[in-house]
Amino acid sequence: MKARWAISWLLVCLAAHGLAAELVVRVVDPTGGRVPEARVAAFDPAGGLLAEATTSRAGEAAFSGEVESVEVHAAGFRAARAAAAGQAELTVRLELEAFVGALEVSGDALEPLAPVASDAVRPDRLPRSDLVGSLRAAPHVHVLRRGGTNFEPVVQGLRETQVAMVVDGSRTFAAGPARMDSELSHVDPGQVASVEVVTGPYALTEGAGAMAAILVQADGIPRYPDWRVGLRGSLGWRSNGAGRFAQTRVDAGRSNLGFSLRGGGDLQADYRAGGSGRQIAARVPGDASGHQVGASLRFNPSERQEVQLGGFYDEQTGVDYPGRLLTAEHFLLRAWRARYRWANADRLVSGLRLNAYVSKKSHRMSNRGKPTAMDMPGRRPPFALDVSLPTEADTVGGAGRVELSPSEAWRVHLGFDAFRLEQDAQRFIARAADRRLLFSDPVWAGVSLRNTGLYVHAGRLFDRGEAQATARFDFVGSGAGRPSAFFREHSGARLDRSETNSNASFAGRYDLGAGFTLAGGVGRVTRTANALERYSDRFPSTRFQIAAEFMGSPGIRPESSLQGDLNLEWKTGTFRFHAGGYARRLSDYITALPDPSLPKRLPLSPPMVFRYANGRGAFFRGWHFGARRATDRLELRVQASQTIADDRELREPVLGIAPLEVASSVRFLSRSRRFWAEYGLRNVWDQRRVSATRFETPSPGFTLHGARLGAELGSAWTLHAGIENLGDKFYYEHLNSLNPFTRQRVPEMGRAVAFGLSARW
Repeated sequence: MKARWAISWLLVCLAAHGLAAELVVRVVDPTGGRVPEARVAAFDPAGGLLAEATTSRAGEAAFSGEVESVEVHAAGFRAARAAAAGQAELTVRLELEAFVGALEVSGDALEPLAPVASDAVRPDRLPRSDLVGSLRAAPHVHVLRRGGTNFEPVVQGLRETQVAMVVDGSRTFAAGPARMDSELSHVDPGQVASVEVVTGPYALTEGAGAMAAILVQADGIPRYPDWRVGLRGSLGWRSNGAGRFAQTRVDAGRSNLGFSLRGGGDLQADYRAGGSGRQIAARVPGDASGHQVGASLRFNPSERQEVQLGGFYDEQTGVDYPGRLLTAEHFLLRAWRARYRWANADRLVSGLRLNAYVSKKSHRMSNRGKPTAMDMPGRRPPFALDVSLPTEADTVGGAGRVELSPSEAWRVHLGFDAFRLEQDAQRFIARAADRRLLFSDPVWAGVSLRNTGLYVHAGRLFDRGEAQATARFDFVGSGAGRPSAFFREHSGARLDRSETNSNASFAGRYDLGAGFTLAGGVGRVTRTANALERYSDRFPSTRFQIAAEFMGSPGIRPESSLQGDLNLEWKTGTFRFHAGGYARRLSDYITALPDPSLPKRLPLSPPMVFRYANGRGAFFRGWHFGARRATDRLELRVQASQTIADDRELREPVLGIAPLEVASSVRFLSRSRRFWAEYGLRNVWDQRRVSATRFETPSPGFTLHGARLGAELGSAWTLHAGIENLGDKFYYEHLNSLNPFTRQRVPEMGRAVAFGLSARW
């Protein structure tokens, strides 16, 4: 372990020069408020388009390379262009489209509140087929893997519906009860502009139950004064797992009209775990194929208004899951959305936003390729089974807010959001030899969850800082649908439930001087129980690493989180340091306890059945540290984070907490800015704090090395290349699922060489 620390800090000491010319562009309105979803185009010294990005919720977009100038377009605002040469940070203040104003450029504008959100994480330069690389770049974010393509983000020990996942303004939910498609499984990474992680209860305006949040922002439709047509695309190949993918997009538009057409596809195969020449090394099931198509239309009926309509289709087939009892035969997603935005910053009512969305997810699982699909003498039953589990998840939702600007220092938002989620899953088990149906039962049948939230958010700017507060109320209703007679008998007479939940948060930041900034926050968030926790009928839990059966509790109380954060940042010269910590107490913590009175449903399941229940609580605490040194040609980053959590009901560690991790990287940029190279190091410590009661086992630490490079080939083409797991290490993440048949964690990929080629016209 000492060697891991030594290598990380050696990288810090190597930074004698600094950064790969990264520019952060911050877009604000006339009152100083951040402007999200603004389109920022960066141009090189020759006047060519270098890159485009959409600003995050914090109103920021980041670029690498030699940026000479930027051009900003946002609905309801006048287009602005500003010089950027030689600057690391640039603030562009927009004026309303209706009148001419001066462009204000400043290098010392206020930073976002530190506890509110981490820096927006841009998708990795090397084209990828998922968001794993982007998520792992953020402190306190880990990834739980159930197979080659399935991943579950974990933020400060929170997971699943404890984390609000919002994709381009739409709240998303998993379709299957086994979460074989997490909320971020149906995202085309080639169309993602930024991934923003909100650590803590500071995203109450994004949706209900947001103890943390992941906000994925897609590329917008360009808005230019004159008609323009643009084409971009990328394709990639990976040596391990036969990974191949391609993505393309066409944009066309002018100031009052624009559209976008996009598509992509990928094909993957079984991959080889690391550890060449060892018995432990093996091929891991990873077959999957998919394709996505989407279209968006933008219309500006006036200078202050914008209407957007969009649709998206995603299909994934033949997805292997070594970390699940079943295989996914297909995922189908159909999604539609509509948006309306109006801005008028010179009035008390400075803006209006409306958003509506519909998504339909279809998912079918089977036991194809699993041991249960084969005859096995001595097993009960000894004959092969044919298992089918079709599921549906349909979501209808919307949101809106009125933006008020009482003065230049104050910003107030009054808003609402609502959704209705309907889920259905029916399990069929037949004898494989003659397809004779043995039995069929509802895992959950027609269950529904309804939520309407109302909130008020207020922010105040001061000379040396800012403060903001949010209050939110959620009105929740749930329905059991068509439960089985067994579920009714063992769950009480009142299955349909309703509740009202309150939430609030406060955060602030203060400039201490001499480059120091102190930020802190506190908040309380209440999360209602999901469909599995309320209505599952003896079905495996996604939060346990065993294939036992779990029974829902319709009357289970919502769990609430009370969290406080404190962060300190110091900027001096080319150095930037940040450190902080948090503490969280979960009350009415939703857990699962053994219930000997319940008989198991399937003969192959473990004998003990568990029931979801409210525990006494859990206590989480954690810390993070980061350092960055940046100059013209060299950039160095180091970040470390750790979470520790204890379950007060079981008097042992909380299940599924990742160990201490330190990530380091050094990036070099050529003098011409047309070539870059990066070396990365990831150190993960042993995890010995495990939940023995839940059959969690310790995991060993590991060190991974990786290298990436990129080169511009002419004015349109860019070549990317990289080697992941350079030492071909056999390893698995502590959070990875267990193979239910071998009882071993799903290992990660061994050495893999990847190439990507992207172009823009």
